[in-house]
Amino acid sequence: MLAWGAAYVPSAWLVETWPPLGAAGARLGVAGVVLLGALVVLRQPLLPRAGLATVVWLALTQSVLFYGATFWGIEHGGAGLAAVLANTDPLFVAALASVLLGELLTRRQWLGLVVGLVGATVVVWHGPIWPPAVSGAALIVVGGAFAWSVGTVVATRGMRADANPVALAAWQMVLGGAVLLTVGGVGEEWPPPVGAREVALILGVAVVGGAIPFALFYMALARGTAVQVSTWFFLIPVVGVLSAWALLGEQPTLQLVVGLAAVSVALWLVLAERAPREELLVDSTPPL
Repeated sequence: MLAWGAAYVPSAWLVETWPPLGAAGARLGVAGVVLLGALVVLRQPLLPRAGLATVVWLALTQSVLFYGATFWGIEHGGAGLAAVLANTDPLFVAALASVLLGELLTRRQWLGLVVGLVGATVVVWHGPIWPPAVSGAALIVVGGAFAWSVGTVVATRGMRADANPVALAAWQMVLGGAVLLTVGGVGEEWPPPVGAREVALILGVAVVGGAIPFALFYMALARGTAVQVSTWFFLIPVVGVLSAWALLGEQPTLQLVVGLAAVSVALWLVLAERAPREELLVDSTPPL
């Protein structure tokens, strides 16, 4: 969780010289290739066992839309804002799963959803209380988080019980990264500079902020329950905001602090009691 949260700062450094879609595509593509390489070294299966349609759907929602929106938010709204709002996706998943999958939520979880909604609204709100004004960058990040949750819930309905989540994540990142690089090559200034700094940042966000914590996450799942592991998701936005403050000089505003506190509490309330479901492991990869 600490590594995932710390990935927002090097991502912000990367978008200083790279356009957001290209940066997101490079980060995903390299991370996916690293995961596939690790599976080969460990002699683990490379097939996701989830069907091509599922891989494509998750690549579109959880890679292209989510990471494209997150990197856009990092560039236009700051790493701290993106860290808070991108990590609202488990709240959307819980709400959609209740409506579409018939999963029952406890009163504590419903309270968490309300608290999280209030926190996200505080961060998104920009300007006076009335007339209403919202931050465009913040809305895009929230839209990306919602796309992640829709991808999770829809894929869950058709997910096979023997799906390989690590291989599935690797292939969806490779495919999503290729799409983002292609779109970025058409719609953004291309090619971006490729020096030692850019290569180091891409490798950092892909390996240290992607492949390694992903592997540690599944090692934790092998030793504990999904509830025990996912309860710690609230650390990601906290680390993202604090590291952006320390390393980028993004001093958090009162709005961001209130939103961070609300979203972190909401994540703990919702995830601490969420029933572990093997078929929902596709949602177990935290943003960044």
